[in-house]
Amino acid sequence: MYEFERTVYHCNTGADGLLKLEPAMAMLMDCCQFQEYQETKFCDWLRSTGTAVFLAAIQIDILRRPAFREKLKIKVVIYDCRSIYGFRRITMRDEAGNLCMISNAVGCFFNFQTGKAVRLPDNIEELLPFDPAEPMEELPRKLALPSGEGELKEPHKVRPSDLDLNQHLNSARYLAIAGDRLPEDFRYDRVRMEFKHQFKCGTLVLPRYYPVEPGRIAVRLDTEEGLPGAVLEFSQR
Repeated sequence: MYEFERTVYHCNTGADGLLKLEPAMAMLMDCCQFQEYQETKFCDWLRSTGTAVFLAAIQIDILRRPAFREKLKIKVVIYDCRSIYGFRRITMRDEAGNLCMISNAVGCFFNFQTGKAVRLPDNIEELLPFDPAEPMEELPRKLALPSGEGELKEPHKVRPSDLDLNQHLNSARYLAIAGDRLPEDFRYDRVRMEFKHQFKCGTLVLPRYYPVEPGRIAVRLDTEEGLPGAVLEFSQR
C-alpha cells in the first residue's frame, strides 16, 4: 500500500474550476510509481531480470470531480498478480474521506531486451505484498476494437512534451487526446482504456470516433499505418 496527498492546483482545473481527467489520471499513475519504488525487493527483481511494468488497461469511475484548491488523498494497493499481469486498485478521496474516483489498473510485465512478456515468479508475494482491494464494479480488461472506419477526428502529432521517462506518449495523454474529440455536451463518469501499442515521438495519432450507443462512445487511436495504439470507452455508469 502507498498513499500521498495532492492539492488541485490552478493548472489542474478546466474552465469549470474542476479537476480535469488528464491530471487526475496522472496523480493516480504517480501514486502507482511511488508505490513501486518503496518495494525495494521488487525493484531489485525488476533490475536484475531486465523487466519493466507497463500499463495494459485502466478503468476509472468518477464519483465527483474535485474543485480548485481541494486537498486530496490518493492511495494504491496491489491486490493480485497472475501470469504476466499485476492488478492495482487506486482511490482518490477528499479531505472528508469521501471517494471522488476509484480505479482498477492492470500492468503487464515485459523484458527490456527481448520485448517479450515475463511470467511472474511463484514467490511474487514475497517481493510484492498484496493488500485487500476496495470494492468497485470491475469490468473486463479487454475492449473490442470498434469495426468500420469510424469518424476521423483531428490528428495529433506526438511532441517531445508528450513523452514520459519511457520515451513514449504518457498514459494520461492518450486519455486527453481521445477526450478532446468528444462532443462538448457529452457527459460521462466512467472511462476504460486498453493499450495496444506505444506511440513514440513524431507519430501522427489518428483518433477515430465511434458512438456505440446512447451514453457510450468509443475512440480508437491509430497510427497512420492503421496500427491501433489504444481503445477507449467513455460512458455513463
